[in-house]
Amino acid sequence: MTKFITRLFLFMVLFVLINISYLTMVINFDWNFSKRIEALNLNFPKYDILVLGNSLAMDGIDTEYLTDCGFPSYNLALGGASLKTNIIQLSEYLSMYEYKPKIVLLGLGSYLNDFDSEEINPIVDFTMMKKKTYSLEDIPIFKFKWLFKEQLKKIVSKPHRDAYIKSGQLRFSKSVPDNTSISKGKIFPIGQYRSSQSLKAIIDICNSNKIKLIILEMPGFRNTRHEKINPCYVIDEESGNGFIYDFNYYDFGSLFVDDEDWIGNSHLNEKGAIKFTKYILDVLNEPCTIAQLCY
Repeated sequence: MTKFITRLFLFMVLFVLINISYLTMVINFDWNFSKRIEALNLNFPKYDILVLGNSLAMDGIDTEYLTDCGFPSYNLALGGASLKTNIIQLSEYLSMYEYKPKIVLLGLGSYLNDFDSEEINPIVDFTMMKKKTYSLEDIPIFKFKWLFKEQLKKIVSKPHRDAYIKSGQLRFSKSVPDNTSISKGKIFPIGQYRSSQSLKAIIDICNSNKIKLIILEMPGFRNTRHEKINPCYVIDEESGNGFIYDFNYYDFGSLFVDDEDWIGNSHLNEKGAIKFTKYILDVLNEPCTIAQLCY
């Protein structure tokens, strides 16, 4: 009996040590985790623009370039982040930091996003500022098991080792060609945006804090693109907030070089991101007029 208890104790100690070691590794070496920790510990940030969204925005919006152009910016977007996750991130940021952003850029892809998913990014769930009750599901080696694969990629892949975070943006030099073909007749899914309760919740937060919300339909591979119908749309007619700009149509897609500007799966690498971000400046400098808006 004594031997059993001793072995059980040693197993528990080893299990705890393994989990502590694994958690330490992912906190320090995983892009999303280290970025999340950084975002929770910013030193009196004074960003006029916050970027939210998932990996499309995390890779594809160059916040350092926006800052250099006179729009102090930080990229809060995380890989695998749902809109519900973005709501948590934005609410936390506004409660933690005194200086409020003037604009939130929300980078989405209707071809990848489930706008009303109830899932919360595990990293955000694990590190939420509000009181959280931890359970067996929060054991690091179980909760973050998918991150082990990402760490292995860094060991065997030089592009993964060379990728880095700058102003919240993940910069990847890796290039994967877009070998897809254009599917004709696709129309921008404005209804998908307007029916989203999660998007409405983000608009409410922005309205309460006098923040302009600009939503960007992120450019994607050729097979995701559609015909351009209107220059921009608005979700909330009453407040006139929640502007949507479509950057995923046939003609705009010709900006990108198929075998140079993509990481893969419609994600822009650092070359593609800088090209795209230059066009975001047009949105910031010349926003849609009432005459252009589609209600």
